[in-house]
Amino acid sequence: MVLKNRQAWESRIPLALALSGFVPFAVLTGAQFVPGATFAQTTGLVALKVYAAIILSFLGGIRWGIAVNHAERDTAVPALFVSVMPSLWGWAAFFAPSGWGFVMFAAGFAAMGWWDRALVAKGGAPRWFGLLRTVLTWLVTPTMLAAALSQIV
Repeated sequence: MVLKNRQAWESRIPLALALSGFVPFAVLTGAQFVPGATFAQTTGLVALKVYAAIILSFLGGIRWGIAVNHAERDTAVPALFVSVMPSLWGWAAFFAPSGWGFVMFAAGFAAMGWWDRALVAKGGAPRWFGLLRTVLTWLVTPTMLAAALSQIV
């Protein structure tokens, strides 16, 4: 019973923190659709791009940490190389024209969600991590596409 409660607690804390990390995505994307809010739109747009790049880098850092702690050398080296891709992708997306940059961010978040789910399926991370990453991928990716849409319309 104690172990079951501990596992529930351990999965709820990361989910609560991750959902709070979604708030800037939602608020800054929503600001792009407020008529006449030019400051929120211009400053919010840059803030959203910065935040998206930071979070993609964070996701790559999670994968770096998993590779360092759990993989044998022959599997760790490729995982370490791939784990820096989200940071580089986020950096490129930041400098891309806004509409295209947000499409790139959407693709990056979707790819990371897929990669993280694959890791969980192989037993490389706890099940709660897979659920957390699925929920966040389904929340963040559409906000990035909405932000891209706000630049096209």
